[in-house]
Amino acid sequence: MSKAKSAVNRSPFWVILISTCVLALVLFGIIRTTGYVEGEEFSPTHFRSRKFTFYEIPLIHLQITPIRRTTTTPLTALMLTQKNWIKQPDLEPSTWHLVSLQRGNEDPVDDDAALLMKQLRLHRDGAPFWKTWSTDHPEMAQPLWQSIGTLSKRELYLVMPRLFEIVGPLDDPDTLKTMISDYLQTEYTSLIRDMRAAGRDELADALAKEAASDVDSPN
Repeated sequence: MSKAKSAVNRSPFWVILISTCVLALVLFGIIRTTGYVEGEEFSPTHFRSRKFTFYEIPLIHLQITPIRRTTTTPLTALMLTQKNWIKQPDLEPSTWHLVSLQRGNEDPVDDDAALLMKQLRLHRDGAPFWKTWSTDHPEMAQPLWQSIGTLSKRELYLVMPRLFEIVGPLDDPDTLKTMISDYLQTEYTSLIRDMRAAGRDELADALAKEAASDVDSPN
């Protein structure tokens, strides 16, 4: 009788233990498949990029593992800093803009900085296009990349694709500088107008100040 009673008393313990193990395995599987996060970010001050990965609890997006990072800086970006067309501060990067993000089995989502990364990774005839172009046109490359660097720090990636389109066919440095200046002035005017129409006067004032400083201190 006592043996039977003891067995009955132990049963809930084993049920709880097995249930806990099963639940832990289920949760592990869910986190393993849907809690994996990976993405890429870009430093506008140093023209570096890096990939990051970690695991989180799905739905509530609570990070549960340390972030692992690996460099992904394209050859074109490395050349720009080596040529000093993009001047790097002495300190390590502290500002990073999101390029892309993917959670679990979801499709990756690109952010604005992806527009620049696409150009930095652009290949034609098996070679990095803008690296080759910059090497062949150093007098044109300097004002272009200085403008791109300034736009990056201001997170104005949306105006870059058209700027690259304008610059690509040009072969005269003076024409390039004029075209860049005219295009950016037009874009700033449009952005400032849109910001004021949306009631974002503070941002509009900041953009106007930045545009004015570009005119006062040309590349």
